Amino acid sequence: MSPRAQSYGIVTFPTCHEDHECCDRIRLRVDMDKVRRVLPVLDPRRSLSRLKRPFCLCSTAQRLSTAQAQKYPMLSWLFPVWASPSSASSAPRLASEPKPDASVPTPSSCEDILSDPLEHPVLDRLRALIASGGGESWPPRASSHDTWPTPLRAYDTVYRAVAPYFPTPESSTDDAHNRALIDAYRARMRAQLAEHVDLADVRAALERAAGPDPESCTQSAWLGIWLVLSFLRHSYRWGVTPIVSEAQNEKSVAFPAELDVSWSYMQQHFGTTSPGGCMTSLMYANLRADDTLEYSVTAGLSPEHRSTELWNTRLLCGMDERLLPMYHLFAHSIVYLEGGDLLAAHSALQAANQVLRNAFKFFFGSMVNAKLNQQLWLAYVQGYQGWTLDGIDGISGGQSLAFRTLDSFLGVRPFPEPHKESLHLPTAQRDWLNSLRDYDIRDRVREMGDEAAGLKEELDALVKQLRLWRMGHMKRMEVYESVRRPERKTMTAGISVVDAASEDLMIRHLKQQLGQRLAQTV
Repeated sequence: MSPRAQSYGIVTFPTCHEDHECCDRIRLRVDMDKVRRVLPVLDPRRSLSRLKRPFCLCSTAQRLSTAQAQKYPMLSWLFPVWASPSSASSAPRLASEPKPDASVPTPSSCEDILSDPLEHPVLDRLRALIASGGGESWPPRASSHDTWPTPLRAYDTVYRAVAPYFPTPESSTDDAHNRALIDAYRARMRAQLAEHVDLADVRAALERAAGPDPESCTQSAWLGIWLVLSFLRHSYRWGVTPIVSEAQNEKSVAFPAELDVSWSYMQQHFGTTSPGGCMTSLMYANLRADDTLEYSVTAGLSPEHRSTELWNTRLLCGMDERLLPMYHLFAHSIVYLEGGDLLAAHSALQAANQVLRNAFKFFFGSMVNAKLNQQLWLAYVQGYQGWTLDGIDGISGGQSLAFRTLDSFLGVRPFPEPHKESLHLPTAQRDWLNSLRDYDIRDRVREMGDEAAGLKEELDALVKQLRLWRMGHMKRMEVYESVRRPERKTMTAGISVVDAASEDLMIRHLKQQLGQRLAQTV
């Protein structure tokens, strides 16, 4: 069947390239006015008023679930035409996770977003987030070192050799003992780097990838190299985990050339300025396709240690996996609103609220002691993610793309200062966030008045959900951050050493910071 325009009443649209019998059967029964009303909810990739490429009606029918058919009884004319309900895949769910809300629409996959026929700068930024920011996936997945340029694979060898010597099952408050541990670990890593890493070859490979031959290093490989270098730099910076005050007292650390030279290429490629890792390079890129960790800081420790480290990363990545459809819906709501299709924009925001609600269920269902051990998290998961040198902070939950996306889309101010955001957020993430900030959908909806009352209602519902999450997170955070760790000064990874004499004072300080952001979420 050659592509052709099919006209149904007031709508003319291009049909699919394929000779699908089911398409013809559906066309015989289609009421395009009904399609216009419900299609943005069922398949957010499609807006009939803005389609630029042929699409397939039967592929849309396949995406319908039984729950959606029940929710939208007006679809009885379409759903029976397709013999088998949707089997469209979504992100894999772990056996112990809360079951997703069946009313949530079929999630957008990365492929859906990359092939979205709609055209808009915000969608371009979302596509770039996936393609260049995540190596064709969001969140990224750990890449095998076998796919890296050969000279860079030595860094994987080095980290696996030193990783078992980084954690200690029992921390000490003896500064001399801790200094010996730190110095021994750093000496071991320097020896491994000198033995395995040919710096001239590393430089040549990175120059080639950054310049004349970008195909010599895929974006997924770049992320994998950034990941292992982040683990090497953070473990070298601290020398032992749980981190200790002896390392916190250091004003500067001289890193081996093998870690500095390669790091400068990572900063240039990803657009970050921090000398330490970030949420992308320490967590997002560390989860394999089978939901296990590529690199660990709890090697040789108990199953409880390993589980806590694993779930800390699963929680972050799981949120972004579940919220990717929301990102897509946010972009679509902007496209529809700009095109004057208020009904489609409303449907997109309504679906976004459902996706967010389901993601928050996953978050609070996962942030429990059975998965994130309250006595182990602060020492063995949070500590090494700090930095503290040269006034540079480490990573924190506030750098999560999920919550920055919500704040940016909803106009929750103040926005981070650009030079601070570029410390830890790669260019692709900043471009996506800035596209949402620049559009400022809530401000545009306010200007439209009563005409956009339904849109305002859905936007307010998103704000309400975010406020409720922030209130709940304040209480959950207190349990984890208040664990006493006598071997170190009071500190959070994201704001480094806190000027507080006790854990209670530090918690008070943190609650003030979080409370301020809650007050701004209006």
